[in-house]
Amino acid sequence: MLHTSDWHLGRNFHGESLLSEQQEAVDRLVELASSAEVDLVVIAGDLYDRAIPPADAVTLFNEALVRLHDTSAKIVAIAGNHDSAARVAVADQLLEHAGVTIRGDVARCTRPLRLDPDDSGPTVAVFPVPYLEPSVAGPVLRRLDDTDGAEAAVAPRRFRHRDVTDHATTPIRRYAASLGPVRTVVVAHTFVAGGTTSDSERELTVGDIDLVDMSAFDGFNYVALGHLYRDQAFDNGRVAYSGTVQF
Repeated sequence: MLHTSDWHLGRNFHGESLLSEQQEAVDRLVELASSAEVDLVVIAGDLYDRAIPPADAVTLFNEALVRLHDTSAKIVAIAGNHDSAARVAVADQLLEHAGVTIRGDVARCTRPLRLDPDDSGPTVAVFPVPYLEPSVAGPVLRRLDDTDGAEAAVAPRRFRHRDVTDHATTPIRRYAASLGPVRTVVVAHTFVAGGTTSDSERELTVGDIDLVDMSAFDGFNYVALGHLYRDQAFDNGRVAYSGTVQF
């Protein structure tokens, strides 16, 4: 698996486009995916730098998907907080048939990509969880998390990031258990408590309202995170940020 995140295609630096540098980064990623013969390429959110990206950034992303797909790797990408979930995932259900998943709809987070690497191990089930805006994703995920199909007796007055993440990962665990022996990978775009920001990031949170406890990802074999620009890992590498590929 090649774990990447935070491409931020279309980003400018003091008014100057970084697209040529981002093209170089994409070239290196494609070369790495090919030379390492990876089975899966993950892009853990913030595909673009803004919700309505410039046309040349969209063209670069489309070309990157084609080139990565040509290496025979499957691709899983999720919407980040900089992306428009509806726009980036407009063809998600169609692209799934070609081995490309671009997940923006939080209601589909329990639908995994399944692949069988040539290592004689169990099937790998990859669950893409797009960025969870609490006020939007909360009501949807609470219904998904309700095993009885009814509204919870007591609903939080205000969803926090830790609430919506728990509401997403609980039904994922339930669905994964129904698949039999599988190795589980969760792809998410969030700020895990204990994560370290970098100098290039603006303040991401006020107090701890944005923080998600590591326990939300208990039980998964690997958690591929995006959102923080510094590469870092927790729990002996089981939960990790790849770091951004932007310049």
